[in-house]
Amino acid sequence: MKYPTAYEMLKGMKATGLLKIYACSPTMEMFGVKREDLIPEVDQIAGAAAFLDLASTAETTIRV
Repeated sequence: MKYPTAYEMLKGMKATGLLKIYACSPTMEMFGVKREDLIPEVDQIAGAAAFLDLASTAETTIRV
């Protein structure tokens, strides 16, 4: 039996329109990651203050 990869599952969730993905700008800077290095499913790059503002109105928030 073939199971979907984590990335395949993430793309499926994005396809529902119910998932938003945010990349942490300070972490990106610390590790030298640029926007073009991210997967295309990332919706927005946000710092902690912006993310907390966005998360305050979210139904569910998962931070990884």
